[in-house]
Amino acid sequence: MGATAVSRRRPLAMACAKVARGLFALAAFAAVTCGEGVRAANIAPSDDPTALLRESLLAPRTVSYIGQLETVRFSSNRAMATIVKVEHRAPSLTRRWFVAPEALYGDYVITRGTANYQFDTKHQTLTVSRAMLPDDQLASATGFNAMTENYRAIYDGTETVAGHSTMSVVLINRFTGERAMRVWIDRGTHLVLKREEYHANGSVASQMRFEELRYTGSIPDGLFATQTPSGYAEVTGPGPAQPSTDVGEEIKDAGFSPYRPSDLPQGFDLKSADVTTVNGVRTLHLLYTDGLRSISLFENDANAAADFGALRPKTTHFEGHVAEYIEDGPTTLLTWKEHGLAFALVGDLLLPELVEIAQSVVP
Repeated sequence: MGATAVSRRRPLAMACAKVARGLFALAAFAAVTCGEGVRAANIAPSDDPTALLRESLLAPRTVSYIGQLETVRFSSNRAMATIVKVEHRAPSLTRRWFVAPEALYGDYVITRGTANYQFDTKHQTLTVSRAMLPDDQLASATGFNAMTENYRAIYDGTETVAGHSTMSVVLINRFTGERAMRVWIDRGTHLVLKREEYHANGSVASQMRFEELRYTGSIPDGLFATQTPSGYAEVTGPGPAQPSTDVGEEIKDAGFSPYRPSDLPQGFDLKSADVTTVNGVRTLHLLYTDGLRSISLFENDANAAADFGALRPKTTHFEGHVAEYIEDGPTTLLTWKEHGLAFALVGDLLLPELVEIAQSVVP
């Protein structure tokens, strides 16, 4: 199932960025590595935390900084850490230089608007691709509105992060009462300096935080140079998907009779659909979201299995099906075949939750 192909550089996270994390509030919170000028703000517990969240989504467009960012994603049996040095000059220039893990050390990514230039220093390859910036995704309030409909924002104390005073806001699922996410927002700039995501059982699924951070607009142009270095091969990466809200037309364009899940967690709605052809396989992608989390269903009639790359999937069973899955922090990928179709579910959910959805896909 080509649309969920897993790359060497960020195995499942790369796939999930295409189908789940590139959208709405979750992506914007994760996009604190985007974002001149520092605008003072006096945030007090009496202020509306939802309004503070809205300010945090817009902050990367006006705040420039240099810092070091650590992200840890917790799976059921391991933790995976990534450390990057970040230089960002608002509104749309960002350079990320990998410090850890060792396999990525020295590699870097330049983002200019929606264009991304990924420099693989070990293999001397420059991959150029385009993707919508997360904060651009929230230029329309659609995702933010869905999030506030399904999640309640409350203050949860203060903390100093990377030497900056922050206010903490927790997002509580209105249907389950469970804590889904906590963000620490800089009092002065409204930039998110720390973020934690939680599994349904309350355990931490992932954590992002700045270890070092200073605000400055004095970042030289040369840091954002994108010329192909001598000896490098230039490769064109995948382009952005073009999802459509006309789901009926996209389904017709798939060329086969697809299925949809009949059992989704409360708050999730079908947002969009798109049909793409990867490695000759025509694949339908249905995207569901509650404004914070996302669930993607991929299906094709070519009996094409998912490409897990270097990752080793585990096996599970449901309704007589043998399925494979991978867990990566808050995100799970589950694949199986039935009725002549190959399916892949990707979501910010635990495996039992995805299995329950999978059981409802085909009656």
